[in-house]
Amino acid sequence: MNEDMMQFEHAIDLACRSKFIMVDKRVSDILKSIAGCTEVFEAIKKCMMGFDFGRELKIATTVEGHFAMPSDSQRAIALSFCLLSAIDDKKIDVSQLLSRNFSCVDPYAKFCDEVLLVFKSLVMDMVVGEKAPAKSKKSKNLSDSLAGRAEYLAHGIEEYVKPCAKEYLECFVRSVKLRDKQFMIVFFELVSKNTKRKGKKLLAELDSVMQVVREQ
Repeated sequence: MNEDMMQFEHAIDLACRSKFIMVDKRVSDILKSIAGCTEVFEAIKKCMMGFDFGRELKIATTVEGHFAMPSDSQRAIALSFCLLSAIDDKKIDVSQLLSRNFSCVDPYAKFCDEVLLVFKSLVMDMVVGEKAPAKSKKSKNLSDSLAGRAEYLAHGIEEYVKPCAKEYLECFVRSVKLRDKQFMIVFFELVSKNTKRKGKKLLAELDSVMQVVREQ
């Protein structure tokens, strides 16, 4: 990993460690780091081909209190980049966005978890994947993009999990962070048995991610 790629990672990590009051500066820094890194810039440019930001943003923000990141990694990268650009250009009021689609005790922290960190993981996985030898794709390690997607969906399912299973969901998320595939599988089964009907669509998406984990 070269210094420019490290700057991109650092810019996102710094944004996630900062307070909401710094969001304008942090978003600007992230975009500058993208412009300064050829590998990241080219990866995002590839994802932008044929991408309809208006349409994807409408889909992502349709449900109040929830931000539906696309399941396709390239569309998720393009949506995240366009969203950051729109925030930087003041075309989107970030306060209103967080209030409406990331409503919780700490909306900015939720935004960081569900958008910024997922964006970073997907971009880096794409860049590293293109640079790595073909055999590396057979690695049994849980990729950042797969882990990021699993964690994102787990947070989305949270409101649909029965109270008795909240602890199982927390353990699942902890297993994802630790890249412990065995415990991920165990706790996913417990969570899936205790998810309400309204959460079945998100659960099905998470199950598709877990199918990849099981096969690794």
